[in-house]
Amino acid sequence: MQSALPIGSGKRLQFIDNARGIAILLMLEGHFVGLTLAPEWRVENNVIYEIWNYIRGITGPMFLFVTGLVFSYLLTGSKETNWWQMRRVRRGLLRVLELLFWGYLLQFNFINLPAILSGKPDVWLQAFHVLQCIAIGLFVMIFSFICLRKLPLPVLMGCYVLLALSCFFGHVWLSHQQGFFPNQAWAWVQNMWKGPNSIFPIAPWLGFTFYGAALGVMIRWHSGKIPLLKWMVCGVILILAGSLLDVVLGQALMHASGIPYALKTHGFHAHVGDVLMITSVLAWCEIRAWHFPAALQMIGKNTFFIYVTHVIVLYGAIFGVGLNDWLVNKLNPWQTAFGAIIFCALFAGLAILLEKRKSRATTHA
Repeated sequence: MQSALPIGSGKRLQFIDNARGIAILLMLEGHFVGLTLAPEWRVENNVIYEIWNYIRGITGPMFLFVTGLVFSYLLTGSKETNWWQMRRVRRGLLRVLELLFWGYLLQFNFINLPAILSGKPDVWLQAFHVLQCIAIGLFVMIFSFICLRKLPLPVLMGCYVLLALSCFFGHVWLSHQQGFFPNQAWAWVQNMWKGPNSIFPIAPWLGFTFYGAALGVMIRWHSGKIPLLKWMVCGVILILAGSLLDVVLGQALMHASGIPYALKTHGFHAHVGDVLMITSVLAWCEIRAWHFPAALQMIGKNTFFIYVTHVIVLYGAIFGVGLNDWLVNKLNPWQTAFGAIIFCALFAGLAILLEKRKSRATTHA
């Protein structure tokens, strides 16, 4: 089944903004519940908690996947022949610097400044989190595009798939290594791979970004038509057999390395399937002209603003005062659910106001 999408018409793909909006709302809800829910309610045999925990596990993959999808789709639409003249390349590189700046700034806390000045290191400053992970992913995507831009789009798509698989294989290999990696490196370098504060390490997390990038190139390659049925079928197969695929690929890698395979947790390609299903359903809805609320797109266009401000408000980043000072592990499920709704509504409202203000500024410019 080939389904038409408005590629090449200059129209923004709404399903991408919808996917980003859903991803950031899931992130807000997940962070609030994860911070505030009292330990006695975190029961793994509870069906509701298990469902919430699984949905929370989709949030990071979806956020990274959609980031790769939208950027590669926009990047491959550049018409300039000289790569430095490409507006998307220049804006992308500036975005890399912006993400790195905010990523490390959000790990700074003014309350810790006297201790830092007295010579006591703040290990959290060297952590590798989601903004740093996205920044490195964008840089690699841009570099790959510059090197391969004169080749057919399927070659670039294949390159991103190989990069995604490399991230998965890197995760499997690192999981079988003792200690931190690279050995004897600075902590901020180790945290990019396997270190004391590797929150979103390159392997495996950038794999989701590169799979998204491959899909973005595929959308551009099909010039207005997407094999949506194949997209959905691939998602279903990965949901059902993704964990088995992880095991097969992991065993093959470690057998070739001569190391006994011992990775006990799986789910990388199953989560790729989850995200493929969600994004394909959203794309199908757009094709059928089933419109989501305009507010969701406004939220999706302001995910960076929401992320930065929610980290400050919830975790006390930069200023050292946040909701975590009063609510950490304190609420029962009803209180947590009500608080999460208020929390999400607050940031959704801020994003909508920001988008409307930008729209008015553009109109009057």
